[in-house]
Order: sequence, then structure tokens, then C-alpha cells
Amino acid sequence: MASHPTASSSEPLHHRSVWRLAWPIMVSMLSYSAMSVVDTLFVGQLGTEPLAAVGVAACLVHLSAAFPNGLLGGVRVRVAHAVGQGRLATARRVAWQGLWLALAMGVVVAALAPLAAAGLPLLGASPEVADLGSDYVLIRVLGAPVLFLSTALTAWFQGRGQTRVPMVANVVGNAVNVALDPLFIFGLGPVPAMGVGGAALATVLGMGVGVVVLAVAAWRPVLRRPHGPSGAVVRAVARVGAPQGVQYTLDVGSFTVFAALLAHAGDVHLAAHVVVVRIILVTFLPCLALGQAAGVLVGQALGAGRPGRARRAVRLAAAQGVGIMAVMAVVFVAVPDLLTGVFGAEPAVQALARQVLLLYAAVQVFDALAVVGLGALGGAGDTRFVLWLSVGMAWLVKLPVAWWLSVGLDMGVVGAWGGLATELLCLTAVVWVRLSGRSWLEQLEPEHAEGTPSLAG
Repeated sequence: MASHPTASSSEPLHHRSVWRLAWPIMVSMLSYSAMSVVDTLFVGQLGTEPLAAVGVAACLVHLSAAFPNGLLGGVRVRVAHAVGQGRLATARRVAWQGLWLALAMGVVVAALAPLAAAGLPLLGASPEVADLGSDYVLIRVLGAPVLFLSTALTAWFQGRGQTRVPMVANVVGNAVNVALDPLFIFGLGPVPAMGVGGAALATVLGMGVGVVVLAVAAWRPVLRRPHGPSGAVVRAVARVGAPQGVQYTLDVGSFTVFAALLAHAGDVHLAAHVVVVRIILVTFLPCLALGQAAGVLVGQALGAGRPGRARRAVRLAAAQGVGIMAVMAVVFVAVPDLLTGVFGAEPAVQALARQVLLLYAAVQVFDALAVVGLGALGGAGDTRFVLWLSVGMAWLVKLPVAWWLSVGLDMGVVGAWGGLATELLCLTAVVWVRLSGRSWLEQLEPEHAEGTPSLAG
């Protein structure tokens, strides 16, 4: 399972340098997202209510994991910075603190699983949808330690520029999920039909297999030389990761409220939202991958003291993201029925999903610019700015506009996505104003100067 680190910071940076990092991340994300898409494809055969249950339950699952995943993103930033400085021992120490954090947070979140499952009615889900979704939430949240260990190990490999190992782990895990989904959802022989809960169990087991693959690959460079918990290193990770964790939590929280708007609009509107989200989870992955690749290259460049290289990485990633999303916009406009039809949803659901796809096609280029820009700012350690910007846009722009259009003007799911489109336009403008300045390039310097002795010790 060979992996290839990114080019040295002394080598010229080209489109190929960015894409070499980004495509394995994209495939890895695609494989992870495919778990949700495959779940939706199978569950959609059970009817509209189970499909809506997966959509609203997934919001609570993502909410429970948001802060830990964001905090562990600090591992990727610190590892990338250390690699740029040529300090691999420091990178290994950071990786171990990520694993300790993952285990601790996994146990805490899993203990809250019954509380999370009981929260579905608070999102406006009908009694039938809440009952179906409770098993999904319970099983997925109990699997939190598996998810967080995967996040920590992935952050280590990506920070080093070794993006192919997580890709392989996710592909293997998804293959397990695909094989188990029909078995657990519909039942076969001695295995009972578990419905929506079966989809959750298949996903957790698939992620578990992926963690095993990551652990095997990490054995020689990291795991065979253990490090105990270190407060100094954890604080260094948390300085970058904690704002990101708060941001993720509030972002997912805003999207949960967003889904609650649709739940009040009715199961058909919520199901249409689920279909569109599942489509975008796949088509938007190249830009998410480019954002993470830009963040890694920015962190390594700043660690090497080359801010000009960091700026170039952002420009190259943004250009690729815009090109890809322009092509996706054409696809959305040309064949919306083909995209929505594969989920087997009812005609009313497909009709609404088609309208939302056409709306998103008009703004998805701006989404690409925003995501790549935010990824670069995160890689530079500018996570506090990203926190305040993302929270402000989500809660002060997206939700008020979505409420006005969806509820006030009775536009349902189309109006709600109009609020999201408005957020994207505003977010893109502010992000690129920030990137045009210098302050984002200087965020890691004070932390490095303060943390150098304890990290290297």
C-alpha cells in the first residue's frame, strides 16, 4: 500500500502538484459519501417516510460528530506545519495526541447516543419518521469512537501529504458497507430485516474495517512508537482545531435547523432535500478535496517560510474547483431528471428535487470558491476568522432568508435552498477579501514560537 508524499516545498508548484494531493482525497470522500448514497438508494425502496427518516437522522449524527471532527482537523494543520519544517518526530507526536483525543471524545459521544436518538421530534419530524430514524441515530452515534479514530489517522496521513492511504481505507470500508446494506436492511436467512437501522449498522462496520486498514498502514511510522498524552501538544492542536470544531458544530446546527424547516413543510419536501443533498455529496467532492489539498499545501508552505507558495497553492486549487463546478452546473441543467430519478423517489419528490438542483447549478461555482478559500484559511491556522465568518453567514444570512422564503412565502424546499444560495454568494465575497490580505498568512507563527520547545521535547 504505497503512498506518495507531496512534493518538497523547494520544488515548483503546478496544477499537477495540487491535483496529486487532491484526487486521492476526492476518491476517499467519494467513498465515504457513497456510504450515505448507497444507504439512501436502498432505504428509498422502503418508501418516502424511511427516506425522510434517514435525512433527518443524519443531521443529528453529523451534529454529534461535528466538534470532535473539527478539533481533530487541528492534527492535519499541525502535522503539515511540522512536515514543512522537516520535523517528523514532532508530526508523530501530534498524531498520537490526535488518537488520544479521538478515543476520549468517542467514548463521551457514544455515551450520549440515547439522548441524540430522542432528539428527532425536536426537529419537527412526524412521529412515524422519528420512530424510524431513532434506530439509525442510536447505532451511528454508538459508533463514534470508530469515526473519530478514522478522522485522526486520516489527518496524520493527509498532513504529511500521503493522501492515498486514507483513500484505500475508505474504498475498502465502503465495499464492506455496500455488501452489508442489503443484508441488514432487507434481511436474508437468519439475518432479520432491520430497515433504516440496518443501513446504520452497515455503515459503522464499514468504517471499522477502514480504521483497521489505516492502523496497519500507520503501524511502522507512528503506532509502534507510542507517546502518552501530552498537554502541551494537545493545546497546540486545540488552538487550531477548537475554533474549527465550534465552527463545524454551529454549521451543522444551522443545517439541522435548515432541515427542521423542511420537516415542517412536509415529508415530500424533506425527502426532496435528502435526494439533492445526496447528489451534491458526490458531485461536490472534487472541490472539498481541493480545499483540503490547498490547506495541506498552505500549511507546509508556511512551515517552510514561503508565503508566496501558499498564495499560489490557493490560486491553483481555486481555478481547478471553478472549472469542475462549471462542468457540474451544465450537467445539472442538462439532465436533472436523470440525476434525481436514480433514487426511486415518488414523482412529487423528484419534481421538487429537480427545481432545487437547477437553483444550485446557478451558484455552485461560488460554492467552489468559498470551500477552497476556507480550506486554505484553515490550513494557515486562521480558524478563528473562519469560525466567526461561517457562523455569521449561516445564522444571520442563510437561516433568516431560508425562513422568509420557505415559510413566509410558502416556497418550501426551493425557498430554503434560496437562503443557502444567498449565504454562498456573501461567504465567497468575504473569504476572498480575506485572502487578498496578509494577516491570514501569519496565524501559525505565534503558536509555533510558543509551542516549539514542548512539541520537540
